[in-house]
Amino acid sequence: MAVSFASVLPQFTAPGHGWSRRWCLLGIVFSILTFVWLAAYATVLSTASRVLRASRLHRAVEAVSGTVLIGLGVKVAADAR
Repeated sequence: MAVSFASVLPQFTAPGHGWSRRWCLLGIVFSILTFVWLAAYATVLSTASRVLRASRLHRAVEAVSGTVLIGLGVKVAADAR
């Protein structure tokens, strides 16, 4: 991560006095944006998981995926002979 920051961040900061503060500020902004994105992503996935587990959709997804896996297993067994 440090190597990518060292190669990308200089183009966004002007050379001269105070460049280290600007680098730190860009690093902090990146960290905050990453945290916000990952927190939102986790919240959406958690909500989707709760919705899927509490509905009949969960049972339908399990049935379809099980049927597909059994079908693929039969196909592999038939192709092996």
